[in-house]
Amino acid sequence: MSKVGSVAARFKSIDYEIRGRVQGVCFRMYTEDQARKLGVVGWVRNTRSGTVEGQVQGKEELVNSMMMHLH
Repeated sequence: MSKVGSVAARFKSIDYEIRGRVQGVCFRMYTEDQARKLGVVGWVRNTRSGTVEGQVQGKEELVNSMMMHLH
C-alpha cells in the first residue's frame, strides 16, 4: 500500500440528520463545540423541517467519537 493510501484509510467522512427535539435547545451550538474539542471539521445546520443535519470529517477514531456525541 502506498503512503497516500495508508493515510487516506485513517480518515472518515459521515453525513447525518438528527430528528427529535433539536431546534431551540442549542443542539447545533453544542455540536459545533464538541467538533472543535475533538478536532474534526465539517458543517451543521438547522433544517426547515425541524431537524439538524451536517457532515463530519477527520481521523476515523475522532469521527467515531463525534458519532457517539450525536447519538
